[in-house]
Amino acid sequence: MTITVQTILDHLIEPVGPLPSTVDTLKSGRSDAQVRKIAVMFMTTYAAIKEAVELGVDLIITHEPTYYNHMDEGNWLTGNLVYEQKRKLIEESGIAIFRLHDYVHSYEPDGILIGMLKALEWEALADPADRNMLRLPDGEKYSVRSIVAHLKSKLGIEHMLVVGDLEQPVNSLGLLPGASGGRSHIQFLGSRDIDLLIVGETNEWETNEYVRDAVDMGLAKALIITGHQKSEEAGMQTVVNRLRSSFPDLQVEFIENSLAVQHI
Repeated sequence: MTITVQTILDHLIEPVGPLPSTVDTLKSGRSDAQVRKIAVMFMTTYAAIKEAVELGVDLIITHEPTYYNHMDEGNWLTGNLVYEQKRKLIEESGIAIFRLHDYVHSYEPDGILIGMLKALEWEALADPADRNMLRLPDGEKYSVRSIVAHLKSKLGIEHMLVVGDLEQPVNSLGLLPGASGGRSHIQFLGSRDIDLLIVGETNEWETNEYVRDAVDMGLAKALIITGHQKSEEAGMQTVVNRLRSSFPDLQVEFIENSLAVQHI
């Protein structure tokens, strides 16, 4: 049986069923094109697309947008050198690009969250009824500093932002990968008995300031901001594993993105 782009898309959508409104659409290429090799990545950067082309990939599955905005709208970028060069690379390669954001987050459990828990070796710590909540083992001492060290080790992060006392004890924590927004972060902190919240990205004048105020009030609260990419990238291994299991004859590569920001 010939495996096409649409075959893969249908398989990735199947656990949820078609969503009435979604950014998860085919951004380039043909749905009837044959697929022999797939690349899965967090972000379709110019370098990652070039690597996929060099590997002979027919289809890219990306979590985040290609053209610098949530809806992948390109009209406002017409004539922009960076946009035009990236678009030219994609069009000349003939490669198909599908964004898998809403569907993978709608898997049960959330595909990105469960992939991050596996990468952090925290699956057993997650509450089965609310996997964003983690309870650390009794009898062992943890601090914000030790959690930072664990994140650095498991996710390959050199630097991250912390609000609060690094020596504060941690018994329970929340994990919200990505950028769910200040209101989501603050409601999570306010509605659950946790010492620490780990997120990917914040508006600094929202979540950060809420936690600073909590600390100044004498409350045992802390915030770790890992950066958006490192908070979700390992979660795309869920997609890699799903595709390899269902299509053993296909080559499925995971392309890790280099970090855009350097701390110097």
